Amino acid sequence: MNQLFNIRQVKILACSMAGLFLAIHVLMLAIFNACGVTPMACFNIGSILFYVGMLVLIHREHFRPFVILTFFEICLHMSCAVVCVGFDSGFQITLIGICVLLFYSEYVARSLNLRYVRSILIAPWALVFYLVSYLISVHREAPYVLPPQVRQFFQISWAVVVFSIAILILYLFVYVSTRYQEVLSNEVFHDKLTGLPNRYSMAEFFTRLGNGTNAEQYWIAIADLDDFKRINDTYGHNCGDYVLRELAGMLLDIGRGISVCRWGGEEFLLAGETEAGIAR
Repeated sequence: MNQLFNIRQVKILACSMAGLFLAIHVLMLAIFNACGVTPMACFNIGSILFYVGMLVLIHREHFRPFVILTFFEICLHMSCAVVCVGFDSGFQITLIGICVLLFYSEYVARSLNLRYVRSILIAPWALVFYLVSYLISVHREAPYVLPPQVRQFFQISWAVVVFSIAILILYLFVYVSTRYQEVLSNEVFHDKLTGLPNRYSMAEFFTRLGNGTNAEQYWIAIADLDDFKRINDTYGHNCGDYVLRELAGMLLDIGRGISVCRWGGEEFLLAGETEAGIAR
């Protein structure tokens, strides 16, 4: 089964994410500095240096520390922003988005057999940061007040970011699970060598046929290769596989409306409608 990501793609994705977070902190540094929120301006200087270090970790393929450290940096930064400028600034909503990214990072790491973060153990910390920052903002007035336009900018920006992340990740989960389900179904009900439906697939066909009212309007035949073992013994199993694939192709070309499956070994089963069934 093909994987959605490989190591190189994960590395590019992680670098892009760290670069995006770095750019966001540069923007927030400029905004907080312009608004006179000195503690958060200083915090963002540290965050900028932090993400430069994260790019180094990613280059060395230390993905697990990158995920853990980034998660807690975002939780701490956004909680401090809420404490400094108030709950209505909207910074707390990012704690939901980072949880979505955390679980998706675990999925990607598991699929590539990398060391992964147990999201279920770490994600609750986002709730802790959320509640603590909320309680502090309720019982203590924010020491800094952002201009209405800036506050509105943050509220809209974080809402767009978090909803975009949630929608994208959930879509990817739906796409991947559906795709893998289709691949698994195909592997279960089709013969890997010839590509024909296998006996399990034909058994379902017979079940549906038996539950219907026109089973007598179908015919069934079974065909096999005489002395097929001699082909394998004389020319090898690769040659035998080639013969089976060629025979499968020939059987498929017999006619339209005929179902062909590999029943097992060198045996093939064919089923189709009788003339009476076709005429109806």
